[in-house]
Amino acid sequence: MKKSEFIISTKKLATFFPSLNSEELDLLLQSSTELKVKREQNIFVAGEKAYSIYFIVSGCVKFTNECEKNKSIISSLSKDGDCFGILEMFSKSPYYERTCTAITNCELISTPHVAITGIGEKNCSVYLDFLRKVCSHTGMLYNRIEGVRYKTARQRLASCFLEIYPYFTKRDPSNKVYLTRSDFSDLSDMTPETVSRVFSEIKKLGAVAGSITDFEILDINLLKEISEEKPN
Repeated sequence: MKKSEFIISTKKLATFFPSLNSEELDLLLQSSTELKVKREQNIFVAGEKAYSIYFIVSGCVKFTNECEKNKSIISSLSKDGDCFGILEMFSKSPYYERTCTAITNCELISTPHVAITGIGEKNCSVYLDFLRKVCSHTGMLYNRIEGVRYKTARQRLASCFLEIYPYFTKRDPSNKVYLTRSDFSDLSDMTPETVSRVFSEIKKLGAVAGSITDFEILDINLLKEISEEKPN
């Protein structure tokens, strides 16, 4: 790797590890691999050996879990600035339990678990960086579960749009995120038919435009109001 490329890569990795010094970042980078993954390509599939953590420099990915034979559901999304594979490292699981697929063209950094634990033995603050990300993700999942229990269908779909809004903003149209009606069905815990019906309702209110698979948010404040409205 050229010196200029090494410096750029070190800066990319530094955004994920604010607690590490330049020497520690250089050591981590020497064990890492930069990857470019095309849209719809799998980064890993459930059952594969889990030995790395992936850091998203650019792009978005989705995670799916197999719920029955030949059927899977989307469980969550990750975008640039996020990382995944953390749970497998901390649980010391030998295999990935979900499938990760690029939903845009992605640039990733893959770092082996052993390289991170090696740094962690000398600087445990690296684990605090991961803990913050785990807590943030856990909080998001908790809010989604609570929403299923107490929110109306319209509230849930509006909340779903708000959750995925960061994945669509400031993105090059040539590398836009596309989700299917089934994806929204899984993320909001509704049937695909209900998703279509509720989307039409929210669209008539002027909060969104387009179609469920290629939507545009017109009024994010109105979406927030819908997500918080009280049931009749």
